[in-house]
This record gives sequence, C-alpha cells and structure tokens, in this order.
Amino acid sequence: MKQIIQSLKTGTLAVEEVPEPIVVPGRVLVRNRFSFVSPGTEKANREIAKSSLLEKARQRPDQVKKVFEKIQTEGLSSTFQKVKSRLEEPVPLGYSCAGEVLEVGAEVEGIFPGDRVACAGAGYANHAEVVCVPKNLVAQIPEGVSDEEACAATVCAIALQGVRVADLRIGEVVGVIGLGLLGLITVQILKANGCRVLGIDLNAESVDRALAQGADQAVLREENLEEIVASMTSGEGLDAVILTAATESNDPIELAGTLSRRKGRVIAVGTLPMEIPRRIYYPKELELRISTSYGPGRYDPEYEERGKDYPYAYVRFTEQRNMETALALMADGKLSIAPLVTHTFPIEEAEKAYGLVEGKSEEKSLGILFKYGEPSVTKEPDIPKAIEKKGHIRLGILGAGQFASGVLLPCIHKIDGIEITHVVTGRGATASTVAKRYNIPNASCDPTEVYADPNVDAVLIATRHHLHAQQILDSVKAGKQVFVEKPLALNRDELTEVKTAVEDSDRTVMVGFNRRFAPLAQQAKQWFEPRTGPLAMLARINAGQIEKGSWLLDPDEGGGRIVGEVCHFIDLFQYWSGSRIEEVDATCLHSESGYENVSVLLRFTDGSTGALLYTAEGAKALAKEFYEIHSGGKSVQLDDFRTLTLSEGSKSHTSKSRTQDKGHTAELEHFFECLKEGKKPDLTFESCVETTEATFRIVEAVRGVGE
Repeated sequence: MKQIIQSLKTGTLAVEEVPEPIVVPGRVLVRNRFSFVSPGTEKANREIAKSSLLEKARQRPDQVKKVFEKIQTEGLSSTFQKVKSRLEEPVPLGYSCAGEVLEVGAEVEGIFPGDRVACAGAGYANHAEVVCVPKNLVAQIPEGVSDEEACAATVCAIALQGVRVADLRIGEVVGVIGLGLLGLITVQILKANGCRVLGIDLNAESVDRALAQGADQAVLREENLEEIVASMTSGEGLDAVILTAATESNDPIELAGTLSRRKGRVIAVGTLPMEIPRRIYYPKELELRISTSYGPGRYDPEYEERGKDYPYAYVRFTEQRNMETALALMADGKLSIAPLVTHTFPIEEAEKAYGLVEGKSEEKSLGILFKYGEPSVTKEPDIPKAIEKKGHIRLGILGAGQFASGVLLPCIHKIDGIEITHVVTGRGATASTVAKRYNIPNASCDPTEVYADPNVDAVLIATRHHLHAQQILDSVKAGKQVFVEKPLALNRDELTEVKTAVEDSDRTVMVGFNRRFAPLAQQAKQWFEPRTGPLAMLARINAGQIEKGSWLLDPDEGGGRIVGEVCHFIDLFQYWSGSRIEEVDATCLHSESGYENVSVLLRFTDGSTGALLYTAEGAKALAKEFYEIHSGGKSVQLDDFRTLTLSEGSKSHTSKSRTQDKGHTAELEHFFECLKEGKKPDLTFESCVETTEATFRIVEAVRGVGE
C-alpha cells in the first residue's frame, strides 16, 4: 500500500510502498477514502524534521539530557547507535482520516466490516491507504455526512474540546483569535452552542471567511478592538477568548487579557507562547485554561492504546465522544467542512500538497485532503512446505523497534552465514524502512508470512512481551528454530503451553538472556574455577523510572518489570552458580509505581545464594548494574560491565573495558553457531523456563500470594 512518510533525520518526504497492517485485538482495520491535512501540526512536524541536528537538539533539550545520561551509563558507541537508529525511523504523517472498515479485531464491539468510520491518532490515522486504529479512536459516520467532511472529525474534535474547556453558556460573547482552519471550525461550533462570536486575525481573507462561517463580527488585529468589544458586551469585555493562532508571538495572550471581562476565561488551543502578563491578568483575576488536543484520553496509553474507556457518567466527553459529537453536528448541518476545503490531491501528489502547507507556492490554501483510490489485490501467502537444510541460516525477524533495529540487527550483521529474509513489524512504514536499511527482501506486517515460508530456518522474536508466547508456538509449529527476547511468557498458562510445544518438537528455543555471554561476566565465572564451594552472589540494579503508562508496566502487555527485566539477573545468577533454583523469597517497597522496587533472595541446589536488589528509586548518577561474588577466599566485583575487580586474599586486580559489552553479539553468535552445528545452546531451554518460573514466584511473593 501507499503511505506518506518523512525522515526524522533529513526531513525527506516520500510516498512509499509499504506493507499493509493487519488487524489485532482491540483495533479496527480501515481502508481510507480521505485523510485530512492539519496545516499547523503537520507544518510544524515538517519544520522539525528538516532542521539540523543542532536545531533539533535546541528544540528538545529534554531528549538531549537523556542522550547524555545514556552516554554516562551505556557508553558513547552504544548510545550513538541507538540515537542513529531513532533518527532513521520513518515518521508517518497525518492523524485524521475516514474510510471503510475492512476487519475488526477481538474486543471490538459495535463496529462491523463495511461500516464507514472516522479515525484519529498520530501514528494510527495516517495518510495511508490502509490504517489500523485503536477502537477508542474510531467513530461511526452518520448518514448524510460525506467521507470528505468526516475525515476532518479529529481536527473538529480539537476545536470542540477548546469550546468545552471554555465552559460557555448560551448568550456569552466569545473571541476567537486566529482564524485559520481551527479557528473557523471553532467559530461554527460556538454559534451552534448559542454564543455570540468575535473573530480576530491578521489576514483580511480569513476575516471574510469567519463572517461567512457565521461570526457576528470579524475584524483585523489592527482595528480598534477594545471599542468593538465594548459595543458587543455593553462595555464589560469578552466572557471568554479562545486562542487558535499558531505563532511565536506572545501578542495573542496579551490581547486576550486586554479584551476579557473581569473573571473571564482564556483558553489556549493553538501552538503559541504563554507568557502571562501580570499587569493585565492579575487585576481582572483572569483564568488561563489549557485545552489538550481532542479531549480526555489524549496522551493516556490506557485509553488510546489499550482501549480502556472512561466511565460515561464521570467523563461525558472523551476523544471518541468528541469525534462523535463533531460528526453529529455535521449531520445536523451546524458544522460544515466543505467550504473550508480548498484542495484535494491523490496521495501520489503529497509533495505538491505539502508545498502548499509550507508556503512554497503563492497559491492560497486552507483545508487540504488526500483522496485514495481502489484497493490493490493482496497476495496470498505460500503454503508451508518441509524445511530444507542449508549451509547457512535464513532468518525471519518479528519486531523491529528501537532495541531490535538499534542493537540486535547490527549484531547479526557482524555474524557470517546469516541471511535475513523477512522483517515483520506492526507498522508497514517501519518494516519497509528497516528492510531497505539492512537489504532484507521481504517486509510485512503479517508474521504468518514468516511461518509459511519453507526457506526460513529460524525466527528472531523481538515484539512486545504479550506476543512472545503465541509467536513461539506458531514458529515451533511451523518447524522454525527460535531466538526470543525476554520474557519467554507472561504467565504460567502461557509458559506451560510453550514448554509442552517445545518439548514435543525437536526445535531449539533460546531466550535473549545476554548478560551471561558478556566477556566480563564470563571472566567472573572463570575466576572461581575450579570451584570448591557455593557462591554468595549479590546484584544491585539501579533500574531507573519508566514513564507512567508505559506498556512495559502493563501486566497484560509488558508483564511488569519483574517478569520483563528481573529475569536477566536471575539467569545470570544461574549461570554463575551452574545450578538450579531451589527457593525464592521476595519483598518490595509499596509505591504508586507498582512492583518496581524488589529485594529477592534465591537459594540454589548447590548451596549458593543470590541476593538481588532491583530499584527504580536510585540516583541517575549511579551506574545501572553492580555485582559481587564471594567464595573460597576469592571475590569479584563487576561494575556495569565496564570494570572487573578480581580479588584473592589481600591482592586485587582491576581491569577496565573500553566499551560496555553486555553480551548481545556473543549470545547471537552462540545461538546461530549451535544451529549450524546441530547442537543445543549452553543456555538450555530448561534453564530459560526455570528463570521465567522464578519471576512468577517473585511476583506471587511480593503480592502475598505465595505459600
């Protein structure tokens, strides 16, 4: 399918042929008929993408700070690779579209194939022939509303939310500063709300448009605005002012305060500075309110991504319900988008359309649509055949997020005899970009293409955690060898199913517990050889905070930090002790962030013990990982896989590594070498199962569920 994407690194814009998305639970697959260009937002995105690295850094100092923190903890080389990978990711454009439902995923109710729907969401409702959108960002289009108008529902919801935040009453007099697309839609919604409206802009043509859209008065900024407001309000001032301008000037904020009545409201909707002049706002006791995009639910992953709706009785108007309201206003004839549309382009002419948005042409524009043609025929996957042995490994990749594309794929390219034949991601643009970067012949959003290809020998799974178990099952069933990033499974039912499937097959399944393959970790183990007694092991993991709402913290999607990351350190203890886990005990700090601070005590069958402190509460200046091992008069200290101190008696020797090596390349080399030689990995599947089981026991212990 065709999709408009841009490079974050260079700003290059292109219409690319990318794989079509597939429907997943909680989402709706839609074939677009029209999508709406949001001139303000998309122009800003284009400007950021085309700016230099220095300018990008100036605009996002928070990201620069994170980069320097990563350099301190992970080293320059690793950080550079991750930043490079991030900059090379494709950026989809667009967030408002409309089309026909092709398919609905599980957990979606009330929407059916063939329905006409409007869709919202950056990263979802893109300028693309087919989109896959979370159910809470989809609204059905009522009869009488065309697809051309419905595709603007998201932009209309932004204007509608600004009006809601203003908390207006019938008869109130409201100013709208900025009569671009968003301002003109706001004017119509205010009139539908029973308000009297004064529009203000710098452009005479915009003023005329506002009058045509029903504004009671619309004037240029240079006119005597205070007299006009006084005549409309009996000298009292505006009840509310909605700022829909996009500007770097502070004038709209100052003007809004000047024109407001005492105890009036100023609502910021557009992109503009908000330096509040005390001399204006303080005497009138004005209230500045911020309208967040298209309504409650915006920027909340629980609502947008995971489909958890807010209770109707307590949050009457969410993002979705604002879209439905905007569409209802269109159906009632109270909101008209057609007069605001100046251009319609086929998607192939994206460059011309954005030339108008960016002001490269003298031709005037306002609302711009992309129109989509008839669907293309999708090729049916080949029927699976028997696997044929080869002299090298042909590999399919499932998942190409930042970790896979920034860490795993560069490691694989260092290994001889590996041919990556497929890359599959949830977003077609990502799959296409990664395929081009690494010269991978097949890019797709459908993992069944990998399972069905008889030429694929092995599958590397680096998707989100909740997908791992099923993808292992499907891969093993198709006769593939499997390397899966941790975790192996998110619960005991999944683990039992995976364990049974693997044991019933002759397939190799290895989990990405990379730390045991780190050179310094292996030196630490060798220091105690030949070992005469058990080990006393200690690990302090300064894990740091994860942004609230992250999928990693969601028990159903990421499994939480114990299952999702603590498994690494349990495996490392297993490697050092060379024995099985006998006992697990754990406790935790109780905090709003959940089980992110745990103390774990492990006992192994050879008598060794492992004490693990995993915390999200530590200082950023402290390195992430620190280990100690003691046995038979010998000790080891391993500091963040950079410094290793070996001690015996009264003597110590410290060695430092120039780069941090956590074993990612070595683990992949080991996995593929074992496949080539037909032997099982040193990291056995049984050990991976035991480590996973231990994380479940830790979770039960901290929840008080264990025996």
